[in-house]
Amino acid sequence: MKSHRNKGLMGVGTLIIFIAIILIAAVASSVLITTGGSLQQKALVTGVQTEESVASGVEAISLMATDASENHSVQHFELLIRMQSGSEPINLNNSVITVDTTDTYQNLDYNTTIDKNLFSALSGGTHHFIVQYVKQGPDNENGYLNRGDVVKLKFNTINAIDENQKIRIRFIPRVGQMTQIDVMTPDVMSDQRVQLWPT
Repeated sequence: MKSHRNKGLMGVGTLIIFIAIILIAAVASSVLITTGGSLQQKALVTGVQTEESVASGVEAISLMATDASENHSVQHFELLIRMQSGSEPINLNNSVITVDTTDTYQNLDYNTTIDKNLFSALSGGTHHFIVQYVKQGPDNENGYLNRGDVVKLKFNTINAIDENQKIRIRFIPRVGQMTQIDVMTPDVMSDQRVQLWPT
């Protein structure tokens, strides 16, 4: 009788251990599944952010100076841009233009309150640019660069830039790739409008 009782007790003990092992395995599996799902979600979010950062940006079409005839130097500029293919919309309110010359460096942000005629409304030394929509796409929204939009960014430099001088202009959105243009002003600037890029 003792033998049967001992075997029964051993069987109950083994069953308890077996159930405990199953419960531990179930808890561990649940933790792994939860952790795996969280990591997958974070990876997807990171992937989307990375893709947006890499794919988003603007394409520069041309850079013009508009005041060259007076004294053979330039201070008023127009940068024509559109979205890169596959880019997300660009929020111009969160974008910056930098202008780097041999003797000055300048940051310009978007100013929505200035009249469209920037060059008569502002004197040199401004720290803002304004936007003129040359072409409006189907998803046009004020303050954004969307699919099909072509915009002209107008800005002034702090100082006049003479002939045969280096200029580096960057358009930097909050999300996406920076666009950079390096130019040399022509040896002779006699016409009022001078195309600086592309040449």
